[in-house]
Amino acid sequence: MIKWLNSCKNTAASVLLLASLASAQQQNITYNVIAAPESTSMLVAVVVDNTTYPLAATPDDGGLLYQGQAPVAQSGYHYAIIDESQQIQVSEPFSRAPVQHQKTYNEFFNRTSNVYNVGSLPQIMEPISAINRIQSDLHIYDQIPTMHIWGNATSIQALNENQLKEDLDVELNMTYYSLDKVETFQDVKVSVAGRSSRYITKLSYNVKMKKKGKDTLFGFKKFKLRAIGYDPSYIRERIAFATLKSVGVPCTEYSYIRVFFNNKPAGFYGIIETFQDPWLANEFANGDKKYKSGYLYQGQTFSMTQTEFYPSDLGFYGNNLTLYSLGQYKIKAGAKDDAAPKDYKELRDFSKFINETTDATSVDEWNAKLETDGFIRAMAIEDLLGFSDAYMTMADNYYVYSEPDSKRMIYMPADLDTSIGSSIFLKSYMLDGNYSNHPGFSLRPLTKKLFANQEFLNKYQGFRLQFTESLINPTVMNPFIDSLVGMIYSDVEWDKSLPRLGYTFTNLTLDDLANLPGFDSFFPPGFEKDHEISSRNQTFLEAVGGTINSTSQQSVKQFIANKSANVIAFYNKTLDTAL
Repeated sequence: MIKWLNSCKNTAASVLLLASLASAQQQNITYNVIAAPESTSMLVAVVVDNTTYPLAATPDDGGLLYQGQAPVAQSGYHYAIIDESQQIQVSEPFSRAPVQHQKTYNEFFNRTSNVYNVGSLPQIMEPISAINRIQSDLHIYDQIPTMHIWGNATSIQALNENQLKEDLDVELNMTYYSLDKVETFQDVKVSVAGRSSRYITKLSYNVKMKKKGKDTLFGFKKFKLRAIGYDPSYIRERIAFATLKSVGVPCTEYSYIRVFFNNKPAGFYGIIETFQDPWLANEFANGDKKYKSGYLYQGQTFSMTQTEFYPSDLGFYGNNLTLYSLGQYKIKAGAKDDAAPKDYKELRDFSKFINETTDATSVDEWNAKLETDGFIRAMAIEDLLGFSDAYMTMADNYYVYSEPDSKRMIYMPADLDTSIGSSIFLKSYMLDGNYSNHPGFSLRPLTKKLFANQEFLNKYQGFRLQFTESLINPTVMNPFIDSLVGMIYSDVEWDKSLPRLGYTFTNLTLDDLANLPGFDSFFPPGFEKDHEISSRNQTFLEAVGGTINSTSQQSVKQFIANKSANVIAFYNKTLDTAL
């Protein structure tokens, strides 16, 4: 009797399972795909078990996302571009697995994966005590979201055709797509971003949401879309910012995103946070809307008059505040209106302190004026990852933030694409294991004066060795690099195939500045005045891990392997000498 009852239960379960499967096969679900047909006469469809079902563009996002109902696939589905007679013109060359939910993710046309197996770097140091960062989903490291900037076509054309105009911005709409979210924002200001990046065809952009109002993208109102135009590996900034985070230095995070303008692809980009209010509240005050930030100063290499040359190296020019406001520094936060000379007082005072320090200046005195631990960590990474356009090398691409109460300065690196083997200095200098041979170490006022203190120098050397052994070496870095390459490979190929929205211009050459007093002494040894730009001709995989024959360029993996070996050899030799 019991056997008979069990047999009945098993039969009933089998019948229910078959009925459930049959119901699923008959049920419709919603398919979602981001696609940009080359012609307005083309449509998008999903092909389910060899049957084609047209999808419709969603009007609220500018028409980049296509949606529609179709049955649950029995064997698989894929997306296709079709003509008006529903004939397939372009088809995904692979099949997607059936979905057992009411809708698919917001998938991207011709990508085999929605989520990637991406590694991460170990957190080897706690963040410096000043950091109190918000929790945010802006950076999704195992996915590649999409951003569609859309609106008035004339405004977009004017933006891209006037890439050298720094004061030009246009108001457009912006839609952000992650796998399960679609968010649209109106009246977003978009402008071309950068300095040297304005002179190449793939443009970078600033995006700013309404200053007043609640619009934010995961807590951030301002961000930059980095074109990666100077880095054929596409991973240098991703690695550099991840490394800075790993050692607890305040900085933006960095992730990848696909960018479109009015349904036309601009390409594959990096997205970073903009160092302006309210970013400071997000980084140091957990997003407190009542937080009143201090002054945030940006170093921009140098400024000049007809007779004088003023580097942004934190050197002291005297008490005249006007001399600090000539353009070598920009104020990105803290000033109520347009920056005036008086707004440079805290920067001037900091520079004066640096100038007046001696070997006898105590650690406590330094700590009262500078968040020294974070600065020393940042300098160690600048050396170990070969930041060739940074504070020590070029007095460039950094910020110092004056804390509102203590006026103590906090150092933050930025714009890290010329790094990890992409260099404007001879690689013999950038790869040297001896800290004192790094370009600018003994030249820039802050490193020269701070590391004259033996306690700080010992800490710096300790960080260099610790970071090399625990983080910046092939054993730790290469698996992370390989996972990044696996995620972005298809998008890099796609990016390289796209027409560009900008134009190529000739930038100011160094020969135009050679006669200015102080110009020649600004550059540390190893600077290549006519540094190679051959890196732009490298293939993606060559730039990542190839062997590059050059006086200044190396692949990412080449640089990490050589630099880490040289640092270890230097400290082994130092230890042997001491013994």
